[in-house]
Amino acid sequence: MPGETPAFEERVLAIDDAPAFRAYLDLRLRQEGATTWMCASGEEAFEAIEAFSPSVVIADIVLPGMDGLEVCRRLRADSRYRRLPILILTGADHSSDVGEVVGLGLIWYLRKGADWPLIMRTLRNLVTRAREMAIAS
Repeated sequence: MPGETPAFEERVLAIDDAPAFRAYLDLRLRQEGATTWMCASGEEAFEAIEAFSPSVVIADIVLPGMDGLEVCRRLRADSRYRRLPILILTGADHSSDVGEVVGLGLIWYLRKGADWPLIMRTLRNLVTRAREMAIAS
């Protein structure tokens, strides 16, 4: 149908320690057409990245063990994942903490209260930008 948004046929890795929020993300992302992998910690995420090869990551900041900001730093330090798009989606206001990692590129920050269409637009924009950067290099 004209004006209909195409399916989001991406591989999405979500890292959040709240089981209910992981279930919500899993359901909503699958409804959009995504293939998903859910993780409860940063450490678990690195194992999943190797096994799943996500095209985009959603990460909370407050996680047990390694926090979401450290996940972002480590991904950007690894040449294999330097251009992996990341959406930081967190409940608390961490805007003063995320400036450094957003500056690493292809990382965006939203609060968990953001409406779903905004979350999806942000994910689509991050994935598109990552693909454009890959083509340009």
